[in-house]
Amino acid sequence: MNGGGGPNLAPYGYGGGQNCCASLPVKWHPGLTVVVEWVKDPDPYAYGRWPERVFSDAWSKRMEEHKTRYTRHRAVVPVARYERLGVVNVHFLPCNQVAVTAGLMMPGTPKYPFHFPQKMQEPATCPES
Repeated sequence: MNGGGGPNLAPYGYGGGQNCCASLPVKWHPGLTVVVEWVKDPDPYAYGRWPERVFSDAWSKRMEEHKTRYTRHRAVVPVARYERLGVVNVHFLPCNQVAVTAGLMMPGTPKYPFHFPQKMQEPATCPES
């Protein structure tokens, strides 16, 4: 986000990971956005079905071929209003949609700005963006 890095996240992860060094202003202002860029693996559990020994030359070769199917995405996303800067949460949603918060509230609490279901299935077709 905004050029910072982050970990790999599994689908439907809750509290998926930590991101270092997201750059946001201390005070929220109207029109505040962030740039979120991510790489998506269309079959994140494929390697568990491969017969090759993990990290063997054959497995590494298959992984390199698998990575050619990754897709890259970029979204400019509004940041939900916050009173005090806190933990940054990036929600990856179906159809390559993204939602971002940066306050002191955590997912699942009543004042958290988003209440997405834990598991949201990708629809057969996504609306045009």
